[in-house]
Order: sequence, then structure tokens, then C-alpha cells
Amino acid sequence: MAAHTAQQTLAGLVVRPAFHFTPRTNWMNDPNGLVYAHDRWHLYFQYNPEGSDWGNMSWGHATSRDLRHWTEHEVALPYRAGEQIFSGSAVVAPDGALIAYYTSAYDDGHQAQSTARSADGHHWVSDPGNPVLDRGTSSFRDPKIIRHAGEDGTITWVMLAVEADDRQVLFHTSRDLVTWEYSGSYGPLGPEGVVWECPDLVRLAVDDDESDQRWVLLLSTNPVGADPDPEGSSMSAVIGRFDGRVFTSDAEELTRVDHGRDFYAGVTFDSAPGGRAVMLGWMSNWRYAADVPAAPWRGAMSLPRQLSLRTLDGMPVLFQEPAEFVGSLLAEAEETEVATPWRARHDVHALLELRWAPAQTGALRYEVRGDADAVIAVEHLPEFGEVRITRSGADAAALHPDFPSSVVFPLSVSDEARMLVVIDGPLVEIFFNGGEATASHLLFTDSPTVTSHLSSTFGGPVALRMARPAAAENPEGGA
Repeated sequence: MAAHTAQQTLAGLVVRPAFHFTPRTNWMNDPNGLVYAHDRWHLYFQYNPEGSDWGNMSWGHATSRDLRHWTEHEVALPYRAGEQIFSGSAVVAPDGALIAYYTSAYDDGHQAQSTARSADGHHWVSDPGNPVLDRGTSSFRDPKIIRHAGEDGTITWVMLAVEADDRQVLFHTSRDLVTWEYSGSYGPLGPEGVVWECPDLVRLAVDDDESDQRWVLLLSTNPVGADPDPEGSSMSAVIGRFDGRVFTSDAEELTRVDHGRDFYAGVTFDSAPGGRAVMLGWMSNWRYAADVPAAPWRGAMSLPRQLSLRTLDGMPVLFQEPAEFVGSLLAEAEETEVATPWRARHDVHALLELRWAPAQTGALRYEVRGDADAVIAVEHLPEFGEVRITRSGADAAALHPDFPSSVVFPLSVSDEARMLVVIDGPLVEIFFNGGEATASHLLFTDSPTVTSHLSSTFGGPVALRMARPAAAENPEGGA
């Protein structure tokens, strides 16, 4: 009874994010159909137009000019009798139209790939021949369409989709976005007892060297079975090569994309300006997503992240940097030097950029605490080259038994360490050393302010910038 009471308290007091996308009302999960067209970023997303729980899956729709302010539109692809519209992707076709591929999840239990077309991104017409790719299986889903340029400049369209239960990514190729030919698969590998979902394949230059191109295969994994991993869902990546038909990995292991508990189903935008790889993810975890307070919305997107590959200890590493507006806001803030320990009460919508010399501080601890007894503590342990992040508090435990958590991951050690903390209502995203590592967590609070606290072993100084985006930017979802 006590846990239910605490959850009710949280449900009525969660602060809506100001600069992350949330729907005005109802349930939202995976981003879908990310595409840049008509001078706007189009975000489609898994959406229940009829309630705050998962179901009636349709594609919601929102657009932005700057990846900061979002306008929500009418549902783009609504569910229909006998068929839910699961995850997928969209591309700009050669004639300028938008082509969407999505998973048709039929009431008879099988899943297949369907397509729709739009001239403006708002009004869609489904192909009367749907489904256009059907294996007759129950977990064939999440099509992602990419382009591959051959040595002669010829463009081949490639569809990645998963056989989720088999932990396989299947590749199909096409010259016309109509007829698809199977070209191979990748997997299974890594942990068993999970399904693979929401694949993406992104070409990136190592250290901006166009002569050294690699492909990054992105995957989301979700535990299943009678005794699923209590850590729940997460994202992984594999770096390798792609010849237009088959992906070959450099190492047979999955690398965690985000070390927090709340980053899933991240995929990139098609046709992003300048050829950038911009990824957006869902900030939740299937382990407790249905228990997250709905007020009246349930589900939020991460900040858009620009992806790159940089050499670290002789190996290419995936870096993730937040959308450009974050850096612009911080550049306008004055940098101050604070001695540790340091404490401040500040707005629940805030950006904090920290720089410190581990030789002067020793182990550094940063803590953000909300009034609803929940806290996220980040400890940098330079002696071990590690970061430990712990989420705790009575109200955190009351939300779900697996909501409290602790994770440890490596971080390179140099003369200077950097950490960017993005706090936006219940959303906390942390970027280390310019995007070398990230960690995304939910933190529920019942107040327009939170407390940040810094301490260190040696008491050395920390350089601090703090920016406070206006809370009124996103009062009712969208912007």
C-alpha cells in the first residue's frame, strides 16, 4: 500500500520537460521514421492515441526546425482493425516524396513489412499491396532503410530488419524501393535471453578522415523469458564494414551505447543536413515503462545526438554529442571556479558543464536530488579509470523494485575530465569527455527545483558553467 501511495504522489507531480519532446497526452515509445525534409526535422513515434498505456500502436508525428522546439501534429499512420503500426523508418525518395516502411503487426500474431507514401510528411497513403515483405513469422520487424553508394556511384537501398527472437539482423536490397532481395544476415551474438529490436546502420569517418570509413550497427536489446534480466532494455553497437549486402564486424561483441537505464530504440535521421548522423532515442526502460507516472503524458525522447567515431587507445570509439543548441546555451553562461564541496539549489531545467583536474580533486562525486526522495549520484574514480552511477531513494524504489540501480563503466583518464549534465524535469542525460561515454536516467521530482552537490577527495576546484533554459518552452508537449 505504501508503494502505491508513493507512486500516486509521483504521478501527480512530475514536471514536464522543457526541451525534450513529449506528446501532449497519452503513451509514447520508440522514435520512428526520422527524416529531414521540407526544411524540418520530422519525428514519428510509437503512439497510443487512445490512452496512457501501450496499445493501439500508431505513428504520432512532430516537427522541428532546430531540434529544440517541437510542434506536434495529427497522427500520421493510425492503427486499423486487425493491424497495429509498429516501428519503422522513412526516407526521401528520388522524386522528393517521403516513403515510410513500417511493421504491420496483425491480430493473427504475425509481423510483416508495409509501406506508405507522402508528399508533405503529414498525409500518408498506404500501399494497397501491403504487406510488401512477409516471411510468415511472428517477430520480423523494425525496418530501417539506408542508402549504399557503390564504387560506380550507383545507389542501392538497403533494408535492415530483425528476426527479434532469433537475435538476427536481416538485410534486403532494392534499386527502386519497391522490390526487395534478401542479401544476408548478422547475428546472433552477445547475451541470450533478449530480443533484438530497432536496428540501424550508420557510416562514419574515423577522426573525420574520409579515407577511413567504418559502419556502426546499432541495436536495441530487451530481456524476455520467465526470469528476465532486471536491468531491462538497453542499446548496443558493433563497429565493422559493409559492402552493400553483408555487414562484417571488427569484433564479435556488443558495446553498450548508453550506460544509463533509460535510453532505447535510438535511430538516426535520414537526409540530415551536411550528411550528419543525428540519433534520437526513447528515454525509458521496458522493465518499468508501464509504471512511469503519466501526467497526462507517458514517455519522452532523448536529446538529439550527433554521432562520430574517434580514436581512443588505438581503437575507433563511438562518440555522442548533444544537439548544437546545448553548446550555444552554455557558451552564453559565465564560467566560474568552485571549491568542493559545493551545493546549489537551481531550476529543474538546467545544463551544467563541469571541468576538473583529477590530480587536484581525486575522486569526484556529483549528485542531483529531487524533492520526491530520489537521487542520482555520479562518481568519477580516476584511480580505477571508472565512473559509477547510482540511482536511489525511497520514492525511486516505490516506483518499481528495479528502478534503483548502480552501474560501473570505464572512462579514459587524462589531465582534465569533463562532464555535461542535462537536467530537464524527470530526464537526466550525462555526457562524459565530449561524448566518449553517456548515461541517461529518469529522476522523478515533485518540485520546480533540484539540488546539485559536488564533493571530492582532495577538495580541488571545479570549473562550472550553468545555463537555465526556460521552463515555459514546452508547457504542454511539443513546443
